[in-house]
Amino acid sequence: MGKGCYASALVLLLSGCGGSGDSSNSDTDGVLPSSPRLVMDVENTANMCNVSEKKAGVDIIVHRRDGSILSSYKSDAKGHVDVPWSSEASHLTVAAPEFFSGSLSWNIRTDLNAKAGDYGIYRFTDERLNNGCECTDINLDISEIATVYSNYNLYANNAYINPVLTYYPLHACKRDNKFAPVNFVLIPKQSGATAYAGTIDPNTLDLSQVVSLSSSIFEGETHEGTLINIDVNSSNYSLRSYSETEYGRQNWVTWTTKEVQLFPELFNRNLVSASQRIDLGGNDIGYLSYNGLTRRAVVDTSSKLSLNLPLNENLMLNEVTRLMGVMDGVGNTNYDFSFNSANMQGFQITLGQGNSYWAISGPLKGSIPDLDLPTHLQAIFGNSSVSSMSFYVWGYGGMADLYHLRSELSKSSRSNSPIRSTKFDNYDYEDITLTIY
Repeated sequence: MGKGCYASALVLLLSGCGGSGDSSNSDTDGVLPSSPRLVMDVENTANMCNVSEKKAGVDIIVHRRDGSILSSYKSDAKGHVDVPWSSEASHLTVAAPEFFSGSLSWNIRTDLNAKAGDYGIYRFTDERLNNGCECTDINLDISEIATVYSNYNLYANNAYINPVLTYYPLHACKRDNKFAPVNFVLIPKQSGATAYAGTIDPNTLDLSQVVSLSSSIFEGETHEGTLINIDVNSSNYSLRSYSETEYGRQNWVTWTTKEVQLFPELFNRNLVSASQRIDLGGNDIGYLSYNGLTRRAVVDTSSKLSLNLPLNENLMLNEVTRLMGVMDGVGNTNYDFSFNSANMQGFQITLGQGNSYWAISGPLKGSIPDLDLPTHLQAIFGNSSVSSMSFYVWGYGGMADLYHLRSELSKSSRSNSPIRSTKFDNYDYEDITLTIY
């Protein structure tokens, strides 16, 4: 693929930021009731605990089928959105600033072929809310573990702990006025050895003192790993596993020996994923890479787990190459990623600029219109170079189609349960990413 193909793709996505500007500009108050309607709520959230606040002033843009702006609104003081969805409405864009990594960035999300209904709660990260979190460093003395389990790698709350560090400060924050348990996993460096898992409860410890981690937390059959028989349809892959808990995903580790071991007596909902990365080369503009992933829930630890990677890198590359050649920012651009429709439900293009990004998602097969944005959003990508562009396809085994997925995401966002629905367990994913030099 030549330089011109990449340049054409970038021209398309940048040209989508141009246009005639707002066709209307109002907020959600004072709109006469009509049917059907689109509703959602918007929040800012901390990324260290569950502190959140309602987010006012978020841009809600309704597009016609050709991508032009039909109407635009703002979330109200309570972060609520309730707007009419007329017969002309076709696509939805939600855009808001985030505060991340010490700087302001923009998160823009466009749903193609949107429908009226409840879109749930849209959440945006604001690190400044971390000031409202109750956090501390749990100072761990891991010297005994490093001595007793010298042929193992130790992970605490999904993070690797270097044995060179006799004292390890583990940062922890309370949620709902209590600390979550700290989970530890010992991963063998060599094949054929047993893995171990253990837990401590910070709420029962004096955290003003150094906490000596004892090897006794790994003792007993309950704490021994159960080896999973896994079949992967590739020779070049990596394996990861985690447990879905009320405290989020725990024991998220990579198995370098490709011998996955789970702890069903400690955690009753476990998932394993296989992934593959392929470097596709680059040119003067940027570098192309392919990633594929398959994740499955482990229902029976005694049964073989088949992880069939999508392996559609050639089909993905062919369609991405074709799109890069025809995208010109004028009118609709047809696309077709339906070659794996049995497992996939959605397609997405993400345009990145620093920490800001614009994600445009839709069905596996369709067309991308020349999407217009309000003037203040045009400048985000229009006045600076693009740093990355990604083409994704993805799907969940528990979903019938894209609209089913959007509905379940809405329900999940409003759910009071800390544990995600099993409908999201089985997952397939592929992407081709262009990273600009």
